[in-house]
Amino acid sequence: MNDLPEAVPRKKGPRTLQIVWFIPLIAALIGGWMAAKAFLDHGPSVEILFKSAEGIEANKTRIRHKSVDVGIVKSVKLSRDRKEVIVTAEMDRSVSSGFLVEDTKFWVVRPRIAGGQVSGLGTLLAGSYIGADPGKSSEERREFRGLETPPAVTADLAGRAYIVRADDLGSLDVGSPVYFRGVTAGRVVSIVLAPDGRHVDVGLFIEAPYDRWVNPETRFWNASGLDLSLDGGGLKVQTESIATLILGGISFESRPEHSSLPQSPPNAGYLLWANRAEAMRARETVVESYMMIFEQSARGLAVGAPVDFRGIEVGEVRAIELEFDRERIAFKSAITVHLYPERLRSRTRNANANSVWNKLSFAERLDRMVANGLRAEMKASNLLTGGQYIALDFVKKAPKAKIDRAHEPPVIPTVAGGIAEIQESIGNIVKKLEAVPFDEIAKDLRRTMGNLDATLKRAESLLGQISTDVAPEIKSTLEAARKTLGTADKALATDSPLQGDLRETLNEVTRAAESVRSLVDYLERHPESLIRGKRPGEQAK
Repeated sequence: MNDLPEAVPRKKGPRTLQIVWFIPLIAALIGGWMAAKAFLDHGPSVEILFKSAEGIEANKTRIRHKSVDVGIVKSVKLSRDRKEVIVTAEMDRSVSSGFLVEDTKFWVVRPRIAGGQVSGLGTLLAGSYIGADPGKSSEERREFRGLETPPAVTADLAGRAYIVRADDLGSLDVGSPVYFRGVTAGRVVSIVLAPDGRHVDVGLFIEAPYDRWVNPETRFWNASGLDLSLDGGGLKVQTESIATLILGGISFESRPEHSSLPQSPPNAGYLLWANRAEAMRARETVVESYMMIFEQSARGLAVGAPVDFRGIEVGEVRAIELEFDRERIAFKSAITVHLYPERLRSRTRNANANSVWNKLSFAERLDRMVANGLRAEMKASNLLTGGQYIALDFVKKAPKAKIDRAHEPPVIPTVAGGIAEIQESIGNIVKKLEAVPFDEIAKDLRRTMGNLDATLKRAESLLGQISTDVAPEIKSTLEAARKTLGTADKALATDSPLQGDLRETLNEVTRAAESVRSLVDYLERHPESLIRGKRPGEQAK
């Protein structure tokens, strides 16, 4: 027991740091450095509101701009009212400056087919992601409302935005193409119904360099589908392209005299016309309103129908109404038209006369023309469709009339014409036909037919009697006549005895005639021989 060693207390000396303590120290330094780096690299957080979180996953779904990752989704949760989804994302610090501004857009990129284009096919394998398009605003923002569909244009695309107003959208949709002389120059980017519900505002983005052809006088028209027209030149079919038949589209162009005007500012407003013909039609600056009252129906006459003067369109129909005539207890068609005075100016060889005429006011010129027989007439423009138009022309032997300027607007005198005139003529014919006593004529006709029937029966009886009694006698007479003609034919033959005797007789007659001629000659020379006789020794010659 005493052999066991005893512990001897060690004397205190200077303390030394053990190597094992360097490991946690180094780990603490590395952790601190990583925490500091993470803090320094940590970008701003944003909240994006979507209607649905389809295809979005926390810590997986990336945010991309031009296919470059600029952030990642950190969480996805419902809003308090459970109507929307709040997506919290962390953005990279390198893109935070000037990226998260007031007009920055976010949307979920999925496979889509819209506006004739297919997009987002890459997400079929890699999964959906959130697209981002930084805005141009100077005000920063951290809360955004995501778009349900990708924007039609991005902020870095050169061009200008414009707005066209349409009464009806037709087949247009976001993404529908915009054409300039058949070339795709932009697309529809927005569709907004007006608060009063009377029209639709269609937002367009015209890409550069085509936007420089948009000026204050540019005309936009709906190029969707087919434009069919039937006139004197036949059937005409117009379409911008095959794509517009399905997707719709808008075309724009400027009249040649307006092509040099300066470019329109962004967000300028225009009207969307129904077709190119209507859009490119000349717009009149001087317009005067008149009314024309017709006794006939206005069926086939539409608002916008032309007012024609000898082939030149000098106005258009603006309103079609009914006017009640209390005295006659009848309705009339009251047509309000717009006339273009500048189109009724004349060009004559006599410059002085032309100058005097054009110096007159339009009202004075029109008064003179009406006093000389100018009348308004409703005529058919197309017999197949039944369309009508208003024609102004001089009517021969028209009753005296003048413009009623006591009425507002003034009333131009009219005459019945076209289909109404034909109907009136047919009505007069019908009235005359109604006055014809067809019943009496029918009775007389029945009596006449009865008499004719009796006459035919008598004629039939007479023919039967002729066939029984007269026909045999006629037959025997014809046979006797045939025999007589045969005998005559034999007698007149060349070798018949009668022909020989006749020739000899003619020869004797000829000789007798010669003797008589000699006797006459002798008597002319010797007339005394009738008394004294022939001298002795004298021979007749």
